[in-house]
Amino acid sequence: MKFGQDFQAALARDEYPQQWIDSAISYKKLKKCIKRVQEELQSLGLDKGILDELWQHVDIGPNNGEVSAADTRLHYSMDGASEVKFTPKLTIAIDPTDGSPVDAWLSSNTRRVLRELAKSSHTTSDSSSSRSNSVVGRSEVRGSLSHDKAEPRADLPADPDCPSEIQQNERAQHLETIEVPLTSDSEFFQILRRELADLDSLQQSERERMEKEIIKLGHELRDLKSNKSKKSRQEIEVWRRIFELYSDAEVFLSSHEADAGSRDYTHAQQHFQHFSKALQAQQNGVLKLSKPVAESLGRFLNINIKLLRLMKFQDINRTALAKIMKKFDKRTALHAQSSIQSSLITTPYLAQNLARATCFTISEEILTVIPQLNDYLCPICFSISWKPVRLRCNHIFCIRCMIVLQRQEKTHCPLCREEVVMEANADDVDREMMKFLKSNFRADVKQKQKDNELAAGIDRWGAQYESSQKCIIM
Repeated sequence: MKFGQDFQAALARDEYPQQWIDSAISYKKLKKCIKRVQEELQSLGLDKGILDELWQHVDIGPNNGEVSAADTRLHYSMDGASEVKFTPKLTIAIDPTDGSPVDAWLSSNTRRVLRELAKSSHTTSDSSSSRSNSVVGRSEVRGSLSHDKAEPRADLPADPDCPSEIQQNERAQHLETIEVPLTSDSEFFQILRRELADLDSLQQSERERMEKEIIKLGHELRDLKSNKSKKSRQEIEVWRRIFELYSDAEVFLSSHEADAGSRDYTHAQQHFQHFSKALQAQQNGVLKLSKPVAESLGRFLNINIKLLRLMKFQDINRTALAKIMKKFDKRTALHAQSSIQSSLITTPYLAQNLARATCFTISEEILTVIPQLNDYLCPICFSISWKPVRLRCNHIFCIRCMIVLQRQEKTHCPLCREEVVMEANADDVDREMMKFLKSNFRADVKQKQKDNELAAGIDRWGAQYESSQKCIIM
């Protein structure tokens, strides 16, 4: 099955809204435009085989196959690429003495057509008449030709002492060029630009809609957190567990070295499924959802599903764009991807990382509302940093681990290796952070206090202290 059919099937299969489908890349329509471009080039004597022959004698730069700026023998460009209307054009260097293309072994028919174009340009320049009516031969209905005159070329014999690049530059200064406007190309890229603008608009509106839902949910969580009732505290703990599972799943962004960065749709979908399964397992076990939490959780999951759906739609349209540009170059030999695609990929639809932008909003408006215990663990014992000692290097450790380090006379910070451990004292306990931890992690703080008391008793009375704390009722 060809890509065009696969593309249409994907749009229909996923049941996208009609507005989305109307904004998608019109792959079949653009394919028909490519056929008209081929016919136009053939009418000028420049079919694919001939253009391939011309490109063989053009210097290709080291970056992405781009044509060297110093090579003027053949150049495909686009005037007004940032405006609504623009005209792609093919610039061909010719020998001013006979109008022949430079360094190209072409058919006699192509040479004849290009000579007619050159003669037409000369006539236009000499008579100062309108260029649009001066084209003769097969280019008569193709629009105007611009002709850049240069000084008559002098014979430039090969100089063994002169570098070839300098010779080429001197030679280029004595060449003349003709510019062939390509009407069908203009139609192709105008359609493409218009559709990319539609996709930009669609993506922006959908993103704004998702952000409104995220902000609304964030306000609900803030209201819940400000409520000091026992029920509210229980619901906050449920949300804390949900967000812990969500953060561990790393649905859209990965922090692992092997695949750090944004995930594509396929991997994001897989990680969202892992999160959904883990959440379901918790619901079947210890995680009990009240009706308000269940409703808010449903909206949170729906936000993620919408983002995944929009990412998938973005991916298939990006693939359609890559395919149609590849087909354009394959059938026309105009090297459009290396010449003008940079003006296309600057559109927000192609350049913007949708998942990263939306995940930032989720993090700022939702995840940070309910702090996660993992963000406040001591780097040594991996339990809550109670009481938090902030060293001069600004790293934080729980007071129990700091006492152990000082007893062992370890002077260096375990994280940055700065000599700051032995100078720490009671004044370095972060009182504001203590208040924050006690307010947000009551159960964890209470357990850490018990553990610290037990450890202190063992230090003073020995290992038998632990067993003496166990009370046996007869």
